[in-house]
Amino acid sequence: MNLGLVCEGEPGLAACRQLGQALRQRGACVTLLSPTEGNTAGNTGQDHLPWLPLAPLAAACSDLLQGLDAVGVFLEGAAVASFRRVHAEAARLRGAPPRPLFSGPIRPLCGDALTADLLPRLGYDLICVQGQAQQEELSWLLQDSGQTEQAVETIGLWCLPTQPIGHATSQQPMLLMLDQAELPPSPFANGVLYERLKAIALSSPGWLVRLQSESPLAVDPAEWPQTSLLWHGQQDLQRPANLQLGLADDLPMALIQASACLGIGSAWLISAMVWGKPTVVLGDYGIRTEFNGPLFFGSGAMQQLADCLPLERLLQLPPVNPHWLGSRGWAIADGPERLLRRLEQLGGEQP
Repeated sequence: MNLGLVCEGEPGLAACRQLGQALRQRGACVTLLSPTEGNTAGNTGQDHLPWLPLAPLAAACSDLLQGLDAVGVFLEGAAVASFRRVHAEAARLRGAPPRPLFSGPIRPLCGDALTADLLPRLGYDLICVQGQAQQEELSWLLQDSGQTEQAVETIGLWCLPTQPIGHATSQQPMLLMLDQAELPPSPFANGVLYERLKAIALSSPGWLVRLQSESPLAVDPAEWPQTSLLWHGQQDLQRPANLQLGLADDLPMALIQASACLGIGSAWLISAMVWGKPTVVLGDYGIRTEFNGPLFFGSGAMQQLADCLPLERLLQLPPVNPHWLGSRGWAIADGPERLLRRLEQLGGEQP
């Protein structure tokens, strides 16, 4: 099949790279349609996918789409519905049928956050959800939407690396703290968290404590957001030698090397869990939708930062709840094959 994947910025670009590589390994020809290509934390060194520098609405009405068997639209918010509307109108004016369109959440979500993400995607030819939990929430949503015939396919954790990409060990135990620039959402709260992590590094000289960005930051530290742990680390002239700063390009390797992983609401916590890393979802800020906290309810991984001390305790953590992990999509090993089969069916249904 000849497929296009439409995205714009992070994290859609990283997610589409993951999906595109998986589909290409199954024989599909995949092209990214995005105004910026760039490197991403999800790019682990494979050959780049073909790329067309098109903004989403320009792609929606482009003649280039006529050569594709289907188009995946991995935008968010109003842009999802706008793409479908513009593409349908362009096809009508062209006197040709629109291309089959598929879409889905580009990160693990649940609850209110998932509902807000899915609503603009209703009406697409196919909605891709990640696991049983998302499928059940979508079924509940469709009951009152008048769109009970909406086509759905469950394709697993397609937006995250879940297959180990290598193995390495650090010279000393390493605690990896995933730094989401927007969490906590204020410089003060983030500064407090930085000072707590600094104190942990000072009290644990046998460990490396690595603050690891999961999203691209400007090369110039002066442009880093003040709600980033890395910003606070860069400003700290007395930062201990075992408190390191890591950029997004280093994330996959840092996660491989980590002895344990911490985070607030990062989807990369799921990759850490799948790779067998002792993982803690920090519950210091509560289970809040804006922090993606509800996603991890039932995982068995949520703890307070104070409960992680001494750091050696992290190495004794039980594994994540396998039923929770399976319901999020980890139990699905043939997601790309499922998607290709459904897209072939959609192609056969086109007039």
